[in-house]
Amino acid sequence: MPEDPSPWQAEARFMVTNADELLELLETSGVSGRPHPPQLSTLVSADLLFEDGDITGETWLMRPDLTRMRPHALPELQGRIDAWDAFAGALENAGQASRLIIWFIR
Repeated sequence: MPEDPSPWQAEARFMVTNADELLELLETSGVSGRPHPPQLSTLVSADLLFEDGDITGETWLMRPDLTRMRPHALPELQGRIDAWDAFAGALENAGQASRLIIWFIR
């Protein structure tokens, strides 16, 4: 356990079936290419460190970003965006800040 643990902890991990579609959506919505914040939790940092393949397309999102993405998303991704928003909303309603950390493995 780090001396000063990050306030950002992994609550869930989501996988997508069409990473290229999500990457394109992030770019179209203007929310791609945001470097990951330095204070990620140990768990998220370990996930990134031990992934097989090259990590690309890292970014992070907050709930307003999901709202920006939804109009550009294909129907199958709109449902996922709604689910991410509901998950983040549940955390925020419980008094926790939330953000979605995204990375792609090639």
